[in-house]
Amino acid sequence: MSAIASDNLASLIAAEVVTLPAEKQSSVLDYVRFIKHQAQVAEDGDEAWERIIADPRPRPKLEAFAKAAMAEGSKPMDLARF
Repeated sequence: MSAIASDNLASLIAAEVVTLPAEKQSSVLDYVRFIKHQAQVAEDGDEAWERIIADPRPRPKLEAFAKAAMAEGSKPMDLARF
């Protein structure tokens, strides 16, 4: 969508939103922010996971879980248990 179309759409939305009660205006803003966040998440895709994985901060709970899992050893999953 071009910037002109975006500006026009934004103006149309703004004109409609001001006719709503204040709590509904807040709901519209919350929804726009939700859609923006969803679009960003979809756009990031694997890049977001790569940033999380590459984060050098320590993860003590994850490390403890991994150590405990490794200590249990490896055995095939028993599907009869589920």
